[in-house]
Amino acid sequence: MSTIRFDGRDTVAVITGAGSGLGREYALLFAQRGAKVIVNDLGGNFHGEGRSKQADVVVAEIKALGGQAAPDYNSVTDGEKIVQTAIDTYGRIDILVNNAGILRDKSFANMSDDEWNSIYDVHLKGAYKTTRAAWPYFRKQKYGRIIMTSSNSGVYGNFGQANYSAAKLGLVGFANTLAIEGAKYNIHCNVIVPTAASRMTEGILPEVFFKELKPKLITPVVVYLCSEECETNQAIIESAAGWATKLHIVRGKGAFLRASIDSDVSPEYVRDVWSKVIDMSEAERFDSNAEATGHLSNVLEQLQQQKTESKSLSVKKYCDSFTFNYKDLILYALGVGASVRVNGDLKYLYENYQGFSPLPTFFIQPGLMITLTSDIVGSALKKEVDLSQVFHGEQYLEVLHTLPTEGTLKTEAYIADILDKRSGAVVIVNAETFDSSGNLIVRTQSSVFIVGAGGFGGKKDSEKLISTVMPPNRAPDSSFEVKTSVNSAALFRLSGDLNPMHIDPGFSIIAGHKIPIMHGLCTMGISVKAIIEKYAGNQAESLRAVKARFSKPVIPGQTLNIQTWHIGNRIHFKTTVVETGQDVLVGGYVDLKDVSLNRTAGKKLQSDLVFQTIQQKIDENPKKAKAVNGVFLYKILDNGTVAKSWTLDLKNGKIYEGHVERIKIDTTLSIEDSVLMEIVQGKLNPQAAFMKGKLKITGNIMLTQKLIPLLKEEGVKANKTSAGKLQSDAIFNGIQDKIDANPDKAKSVNGVFLYKILKDGKIVKEWTLDLKNGKVFTKKPESIKIDTTLTVEDQDLVDIATNKLNPQSAFMKGKLKITGNIMLTQKLVPLLKNEAKL
Repeated sequence: MSTIRFDGRDTVAVITGAGSGLGREYALLFAQRGAKVIVNDLGGNFHGEGRSKQADVVVAEIKALGGQAAPDYNSVTDGEKIVQTAIDTYGRIDILVNNAGILRDKSFANMSDDEWNSIYDVHLKGAYKTTRAAWPYFRKQKYGRIIMTSSNSGVYGNFGQANYSAAKLGLVGFANTLAIEGAKYNIHCNVIVPTAASRMTEGILPEVFFKELKPKLITPVVVYLCSEECETNQAIIESAAGWATKLHIVRGKGAFLRASIDSDVSPEYVRDVWSKVIDMSEAERFDSNAEATGHLSNVLEQLQQQKTESKSLSVKKYCDSFTFNYKDLILYALGVGASVRVNGDLKYLYENYQGFSPLPTFFIQPGLMITLTSDIVGSALKKEVDLSQVFHGEQYLEVLHTLPTEGTLKTEAYIADILDKRSGAVVIVNAETFDSSGNLIVRTQSSVFIVGAGGFGGKKDSEKLISTVMPPNRAPDSSFEVKTSVNSAALFRLSGDLNPMHIDPGFSIIAGHKIPIMHGLCTMGISVKAIIEKYAGNQAESLRAVKARFSKPVIPGQTLNIQTWHIGNRIHFKTTVVETGQDVLVGGYVDLKDVSLNRTAGKKLQSDLVFQTIQQKIDENPKKAKAVNGVFLYKILDNGTVAKSWTLDLKNGKIYEGHVERIKIDTTLSIEDSVLMEIVQGKLNPQAAFMKGKLKITGNIMLTQKLIPLLKEEGVKANKTSAGKLQSDAIFNGIQDKIDANPDKAKSVNGVFLYKILKDGKIVKEWTLDLKNGKVFTKKPESIKIDTTLTVEDQDLVDIATNKLNPQSAFMKGKLKITGNIMLTQKLVPLLKNEAKL
């Protein structure tokens, strides 16, 4: 293997900010590899203040090692002087590493013009001045290597660094253009995004982490980029701790904001397709402005083509009205498995329930009814269609507005495309459904397969078909089984699809099935409901879109196994019949507005109590929590697999179970459940856990320094509770679980209670039960007004909860003291007794 050297060309490298940190390491390695080095440094601190002879020290080091170097003390804003030092000393310049930098961190609201300008002067203007001075020499000799130094703050942003972030990302754009203009002169310009210990990061990064971010581990990346044998140009390279990668700016597939080239764009249309605008699942990289512009040209061509196709096909719209009320919604919910025995399903089954709501998949029905009751499919094929030969191939639903619980809907449907599959034809029907106020509430697409209608010489594929998406090639994150009823098809057909194939044995035989089969949409509705229950806390309004292909039929009474893969807000799924092993829904996905794993459906973890206790502390002292000023995503692992996620929004004092996608995450922490417990109990140092790989952190690592004390403090309390310092702790923990499982029952008490727990006559703990808002606290929050105060010995409370002591008897004997609204306690006692698990 050949050695990378710089003495063959008599190479001269100019390194700005080379008095310490990364710059010093660059200078030492370039000199070691034969380059002559100009060591530029003002000698100030990371604020740019003060002066020292750091450049002389580095030059002396290089010379002591047998290298050649000269110092320079000019500011980078006088870049021409720095380059002139190289010309005067060595007669040329070949490499320029723009490394000099300072910090002026301040929140944007408090930032002064001087703090903004000083950062720009050093980072962006300084790089411009030095590069501008070197450029003529590079062009004349047809060789030059330039490094711009950006930052993760520039790429991702960082609180308190608006000036620094803007300058650092500005360097990326600067470098991209220089790479383009310099390419024909053999001038390469690349960007390094380093994370290294330096004067600028000292005192900011954790000490253990700081020690591992050795600048010398990044230096070889920059030295290679500046070598003659490296052909890379216009790249952004991130490097830290002996690791490096290339960063890309990518662009999503996007969405049309108008129907054709002649149409206008409206804010409402933008709103309705916004989920596609921000979808990055099919993102791609463009290497030049020309490529990006070329893609836009293709977009315009497609819009023009849509106009042409619209005229040539003479698209006919089929319109229909669809009237429904609560009975229809309840009937549909029962058809897809809703049950009064399932927690949270009552809102789908009882019209007077507060929060009564529809299951979104019900709204596939209006578009489907047009397909079934009109000649839309037959007219597309120009032939009569036999219902026994019609099969539902694929279905898509996108929810665009709040779904009503009754009313008359208007639906417009049209043929989007016709495909020739030889053995049959596929007719793609698009539909849009509007509520009584004219709001577009859902958009659907149905693919209908007609057996024997193919062979007409048509196309096989269509860009207008919304594609299914196969799940990741790995084991599913979760799976759950749902037993269907033998009456599932008989019940579901009453929601609109009266095709006799699903009820009439004779007709189903004609269609090729020994017995009537379930509707594909019934299987889809059952699967989607189960996914909403699992990943959205059974909140149907969280659904944004769903797509699936119907691959095999289901016999009523069979058991469905639904496998899921969770990636961001998208839940990929596949549904299989347990009895046969056949896949019946494939390529499916559910897009959710927010993912919030259902606590009652997931596995109980030791760390659950830690996060519940943190929420209590936040409620008790919100100012302390908000002082952290960060949002953290905890991924809790169980044997290496993510078993649960928690979002700690300490900017707003909220904790959510699950990953709340609408909230921007500052820091993500991945950790085993047992390891987190060791940290919060003080058995494991968090920095040691990080260095050993037991705690993985991405994002703003510095923020974790503010979080850990809060976490450790709460962890110790959680541990004491779980260890049973007081017997009655279990009662209050159980009450919180019951509140979470059935908040409406708890809120019906409509009171706030303060429990003072005694041990030998002394108050040792207090609990506040805020049953107006469904919260339990270990102390009395100052902001909450207490209705009733109860003072009781720990053992006596346990005896009451376990029916060993009558509460009225305890009160009469003075064992239970009550002040305030005594009548409220009559509502409380049943809840208290039911929750005791001792």
